[in-house]
Amino acid sequence: MTDSPWFWAYLFGTAALIALFFAGGKFGTRQAQIEREYQARTRAAQQLNGQAPSVQLSTPERTLVTLQPLWYLLAVVTVIGWICFWRSHRAATSSPLSSVSSSDASSHHVDSGQ
Repeated sequence: MTDSPWFWAYLFGTAALIALFFAGGKFGTRQAQIEREYQARTRAAQQLNGQAPSVQLSTPERTLVTLQPLWYLLAVVTVIGWICFWRSHRAATSSPLSSVSSSDASSHHVDSGQ
């Protein structure tokens, strides 16, 4: 089962989704702080030029940079990994004759060599 690359894609995708879930709250707070620093500099530059500040400040719930594309990518990788792993595992377990016939062929090959 662990020989399949699809198993590992599914396993790591699931672990990444779990890690992203737990890091999401901290990310929003930190990203909003970084964006507000940039937005404050932009507003200060606008005020120096005699313009009214037009930049809205970010909040943890509303940031310019989000984790949404990463969520989608990891979800797609996880789903594809699971489907491909399930299909390959099911094909391997539903066809016991293929493993028997290959072991018979290898033992037959050894017998004919003597």
